[in-house]
Amino acid sequence: MSKVIHIDPEAPSAEAVNLAATVLRDGGIVVFPTETVYGIGASATSCIGPQEIIDIKMRPKNKPLPWLVEDEDALDTYGVDVPEYAHRLAKAFWPGALTIVVKAADVVAPEFRDDRGTVALRCPDHDLVQDLIRASGNAIITTSANTSGKPPAGSFDELEERIIAAADLTLDGGETLHRTASTVVDCIGPEPVITREGAIASDDILKAAAGVAP
Repeated sequence: MSKVIHIDPEAPSAEAVNLAATVLRDGGIVVFPTETVYGIGASATSCIGPQEIIDIKMRPKNKPLPWLVEDEDALDTYGVDVPEYAHRLAKAFWPGALTIVVKAADVVAPEFRDDRGTVALRCPDHDLVQDLIRASGNAIITTSANTSGKPPAGSFDELEERIIAAADLTLDGGETLHRTASTVVDCIGPEPVITREGAIASDDILKAAAGVAP
């Protein structure tokens, strides 16, 4: 079984963050809590990590992995032709439980895009994950840490043993805040399309995209 480290998700130790960041930089796989559910991730610069995540999760190969990013600037770093309403959504809900799908920039390798050439980005509202992004020096390619088709894990106790065993490192942060996945919004057209309602309600998404104050 892989190494498991207990952490305080609101005040993770520098030792735990540095260890996890080293694993990510070395191309390894880390399981960690976010504010939504537990994720399984690899560095965006890893050559084999993303494919390993797909194999571990038993995820369809034509379904690219979302990226966890540091801030709103990532929309224009990893995306192109990003509509203004996508920036409004980021300003309203990032950091937070919102995944924004945009047309991918050239810096996003073809294997990380879907068949429409998009990439899914989320800026997490979670101290540990933000620390990992900064310490590893790159965005983290991730997905929920569960077998495809099974419920995501809202706590360490809900993680499947085989997921923990397959990872190089697992960070045990107890229970997540929302215990449900992020809301996903497709932002490649003239208007936002909500493809999955999660922790943020659809009505709030549509109001923010239109520039309506809460």
